[in-house]
Amino acid sequence: MSSSNLIILLVSLGLEAWLLALLFRRRVRKHFPFFFFYILIIVPVTVARLVTTDHYYAYFFTYWWSTVVLMVLGLAALNEVFRWVYEDFYRLRWFQFLYYGATVLVLLVTVRNAIVNPPVQAHPIISLILDMEITVHFVQVAIVALFSALLKPLFVPFRRYPFGIAAGFGASSTGALIGYFALSVFGTKVQTFTQYASAVAYIFALVLWIMAFFRQEPEEKAWIPPMPPDEMLRIARGYMKVLRPGRKD
Repeated sequence: MSSSNLIILLVSLGLEAWLLALLFRRRVRKHFPFFFFYILIIVPVTVARLVTTDHYYAYFFTYWWSTVVLMVLGLAALNEVFRWVYEDFYRLRWFQFLYYGATVLVLLVTVRNAIVNPPVQAHPIISLILDMEITVHFVQVAIVALFSALLKPLFVPFRRYPFGIAAGFGASSTGALIGYFALSVFGTKVQTFTQYASAVAYIFALVLWIMAFFRQEPEEKAWIPPMPPDEMLRIARGYMKVLRPGRKD
């Protein structure tokens, strides 16, 4: 492994350990368990990748299987934050169908594409994992974009912890997709850039998460959803009546 990759792993491990300590201190497990376990698991994963750097097969196995676990937990953690902030939206049938239906459809298309059109030089399992990783990044960027787009029209008050979690996942996934698109458009000429784009974006996400949890939010609003029950739903239905007169949710 190159010295630059080693430095990236060491920096990531230090930031992950710092973030994990903050999550324990802020008692995040009770309210955002998926995000807590995502960070809890990612620390030993990084250690395992460091330990196996000089052992090709061990590193290969560790890297790809840990990637699968982290993909699932990361998507679950972001969905958890979205639901915590926009809980009343899940009472709208059309939103449930759109949100979960679109996610499942994109994942199914990805799986089918990986099976039917696998890269010539890649193992089918690795091809599937790569395709799913790209798809998960797309889904995460879409969720963060929707999360951000709904804030202003629904008058959602600021909450440091969930907003910081969403921002971190958005930054990490955006960086990974930038590297993917650069490689797709320019080929191996930008291989060095694409190699580090995802890693640097992930480190930036860790910094955002640390900033979110470094300063404690006042207890009276830290773990209370940003809007009273039914208030967000009332506003959303008001918009729907304007857009679709006579529609009943």
